[in-house]
Amino acid sequence: MRQLGKVEMSDISVGAGLLGAGGGGAVSEGLKMVDRVLGFGEFVSLIDADEVGDDDWGAVIAGMGSPVASRKRPRTYSLTWAMELLGETLGFEPKFVIPFELGAGNSISPMLVAIQMGIPVVNGDPVGRAVPQIDMTTFHLGGIDISPLALVNEDKISAVIRTGTPYDMERVARAVSAELGNVAAVACYSMSGADMKRLIIRDTTTLVENIGATMRTARESGADVAPAVIDGYDGYLLGKGTVTVMESETKKGFDFAHVQVEGDLPIQIGVQNENLVAHRGDQLVAVVPDLICAISDKGMPLSNAEIEVGQKITYVGFKAHPMFRTQAAFDLFATALGVLEYDAGFVPIEDLGN
Repeated sequence: MRQLGKVEMSDISVGAGLLGAGGGGAVSEGLKMVDRVLGFGEFVSLIDADEVGDDDWGAVIAGMGSPVASRKRPRTYSLTWAMELLGETLGFEPKFVIPFELGAGNSISPMLVAIQMGIPVVNGDPVGRAVPQIDMTTFHLGGIDISPLALVNEDKISAVIRTGTPYDMERVARAVSAELGNVAAVACYSMSGADMKRLIIRDTTTLVENIGATMRTARESGADVAPAVIDGYDGYLLGKGTVTVMESETKKGFDFAHVQVEGDLPIQIGVQNENLVAHRGDQLVAVVPDLICAISDKGMPLSNAEIEVGQKITYVGFKAHPMFRTQAAFDLFATALGVLEYDAGFVPIEDLGN
């Protein structure tokens, strides 16, 4: 078990902001959340998966809704209320909390629960990136039931949702979240320590902490951040230039967008909260579950909620974790990719000539 203070948590937010692949919250909001966490205590406990007892129970915590809307109304207590409600509903006392995904905000969100409830955060997550839908996880693929799901907002309006399928859970929970202004907190995927250890992608919190530290060191030395993360973490340069198009709309609880960059290395990005597919003209550059990540000219990760026309931007790519780089994982994105008019199947980023 480690104790995380402000430096470590800030590096985690920045590194997770990069691997959030355009989603998971803006770094600026994640760093504000770090300060909110530290308003409840001096540190957060981070625990490795193998340190959790097989018979202990915990659950996944995440924010749900529109990243744009979430910037206007931050979550402070609703995440803990959601965990408490799920525990009360199922009759277990939470012993650990699991991040739903990597993201500047969603990697810090469970730390609010941890410090408010006095329990540790597990070093890992079920995605290894950020994703648009709550059924897009190794937990779902491994047979853990997403139902019931506890949903709460900062006004303490709450609901416990039970459904027969993950699709129905996503649809109903997203509709409730949209009714609450597209900002809510959810607790779901309740599980034993034994199941968590079987299915979690391990050590991703440590990974993003190291990436955040690498980015911080590069900025402080005046070095270009993109080559530092590409060289250090087996990445790929996908695009570089100026944003010329940023078309975005929020519908059915998601931010849909199209981003176009012109300049040294043109690129076009299709977005459903996260960056899902990238092209250069007619050439495929990257597609989920591999990661498409944006870096500003100041060397900081950019979420899609922050991207504006005229910005200087660099896109880098990374391989998804092997546990989430499967046909079954790719199939989870089929509907979203269909909306973005992509139907060519998964092609690994290393096979695309980047």
